[in-house]
Amino acid sequence: MEVEFLDRLSDPVRDGKAKSVSDIIRTALEQYDFSDVLVLRPSQLQISVRLPLELHRLLRKTARTKHTSVGHLVRAAVEAYLPEVEARPMPGLPVKPARKPARRRQRRPGKKH
Repeated sequence: MEVEFLDRLSDPVRDGKAKSVSDIIRTALEQYDFSDVLVLRPSQLQISVRLPLELHRLLRKTARTKHTSVGHLVRAAVEAYLPEVEARPMPGLPVKPARKPARRRQRRPGKKH
């Protein structure tokens, strides 16, 4: 993976928005629709992630079908999922309640205001 992307993955973990980089990757892979994957080849940095056996089998099968690598599928899934993780509120910070709309006073007929 690219160094900048790996740094971006680490930010939600440091902020307490995710348990680990691996957890972000696993969840992203479980949610991602691989039918629209485009194959690109940027410079990369290698990382290791433990995956459930069935998810790994699905990735290998999809990679063969799409003529790409498992790593590319992982990157595509994580890039699609990461904005959701980044949008989470930081734990321990109060969440601002939604503002109620101001009530309008109703005029009584026949009176001037």
